[in-house]
Amino acid sequence: MRISRFLPITKWAQEYNRDWLRPDIIAGITVGAFVIPESIAFVSLANLPPEVGLYSAMVALLVYAIFGTSRQLSVGPLSTLSILVGSTLGALMIPNANQYALIASLVAVISGVLALLAWGLRLGFIVKFISKPVLTGFLAGISLFIISGQLPKLFGIAGGTGNFFERLYFLVMHIHQTNFPTLILGMGGILFLYLASKKFPKLPNTLFLVLGSIVLVTVANLTSLGVDVVGHIPQGLPSLIIPDPALLDVNILVTLAATVFLISFMEGYLFATEYAAKNRYKIDKNQELLALGMSNIAVGIFQGLPVAGSLSRTAVNDESGAKSQLASIVSGLVIMLVLVFFTGIFTNLPQAILAAIVLFVIKNLVDIPHFRSIYHFSKIEFIIALVTLLFVLFFGALEGIVIGVILSVVGLINKMYNPHIAVLGKMPGKDQFLDIRRRPEAEMIPEVLIVRVDGSQIFLNTEDIKNKILELIENDYKDTKLLILDFEATSFIDHSSAEMLEDLYDELKLRGIEIKAANIYGPLRDSIQKTKLEEEIVEGLVSLTIEDCIELWEKENIKE
Repeated sequence: MRISRFLPITKWAQEYNRDWLRPDIIAGITVGAFVIPESIAFVSLANLPPEVGLYSAMVALLVYAIFGTSRQLSVGPLSTLSILVGSTLGALMIPNANQYALIASLVAVISGVLALLAWGLRLGFIVKFISKPVLTGFLAGISLFIISGQLPKLFGIAGGTGNFFERLYFLVMHIHQTNFPTLILGMGGILFLYLASKKFPKLPNTLFLVLGSIVLVTVANLTSLGVDVVGHIPQGLPSLIIPDPALLDVNILVTLAATVFLISFMEGYLFATEYAAKNRYKIDKNQELLALGMSNIAVGIFQGLPVAGSLSRTAVNDESGAKSQLASIVSGLVIMLVLVFFTGIFTNLPQAILAAIVLFVIKNLVDIPHFRSIYHFSKIEFIIALVTLLFVLFFGALEGIVIGVILSVVGLINKMYNPHIAVLGKMPGKDQFLDIRRRPEAEMIPEVLIVRVDGSQIFLNTEDIKNKILELIENDYKDTKLLILDFEATSFIDHSSAEMLEDLYDELKLRGIEIKAANIYGPLRDSIQKTKLEEEIVEGLVSLTIEDCIELWEKENIKE
């Protein structure tokens, strides 16, 4: 049991459903074929040789399958991380290519160590700051960003960098350079996937497309017409290295590694949860930290660059029928076999077909119906989703996540700072006390003001709550002799709130107004027992209802 907590493979391998073997193998081979050219393309963004991408993908896929909890997540080089590493290291004037590659591997190792530290401290909860609207906006933004990078490949146009809008602008300005054989091939690939998914949804259509396009390009010699292909891939497996931390200034190293860690964890976890929800199982966020850490450390010591979960490859993995982490193992072994024996097979794989596959499988992640649902439910949350999307498109993945989390937290703080305070009246013929604004038929009880604060009372809102209650007494309910605080909707108070209630009690006592508390339960009762409020406004050991408070006050007045 203890081993399975750290090594999920020991659990899922024992419980493996044999019916999953065929779809896992098919998905693994398909993704393996897809990862090879994509990894080569991504590491070029970091100014690294193509074999580095294959090393990174192979090691990451094998290690993640051992430690990870997602059945569909495909881990490997990522365009975002490659651009981040390349732009940072490219500005440092590193003297030679070998040292540059070692530093990239060192960044992977340090980011992996940071992930392990976060795992040890059980910091997986940081992803809870990502609300569903933020997730929706982020996924749509990153999907559109990836699409903008694939469109030039579809049209056979070389170049195009920057954010989403800069890439689209480049495409529009260079549309006259379209290579029509490439465009026809790419559009044909999309049409094939569309029709095949309708007619034969259970077949490995993406794999058929990859193999068929290689044969077509080879037989028809389409490269002579300007169709771009992957090209030559060097053979051989990576050797073990230990990157020297002295290669880079510690401040730059830690900052870059920390940024890589945050992006890789956020993106990987978001993609993992998205497909876990689709396939009806759950992700262990703390275990994902361990899996990410081990994957990046292993990649770093085998000459790779930082890795993370890939949205496009995960989508391909799921579309191809992956049922378990075995699909990742198969993908890793496919890359290993290709590195050792078959690098020549993928030489003529056209870039346009890769673009076609990405565009086809990623289209559904721009979830317009969900945006519409968020809009109708909450305009504020819709704005948060939209701003997150725009920040991803304008500035990048990390900036989009950060602004989304900030806006979510600010919105939450705003709600906590301005809690709803309801004045309650008694429903005719019933023992219910409801908000008089929502239920006008509710009747006020003479000389009794019943107030319910909807939400926890903490330092952010204590002064506001006190002022609103006093305002009610001074303006609308001047005849108040008894104030009942209904705590039914309050689960927690902090020290500042307890002090506020004590001050409110003292102030109203001077005005001849009594305070009683109703519906105090559990942890809230434990907190109040530590203050003088227990003796002053809470009657006995049993929590009083609103009716109990009124009856007790009436009896006390009769005695007097």
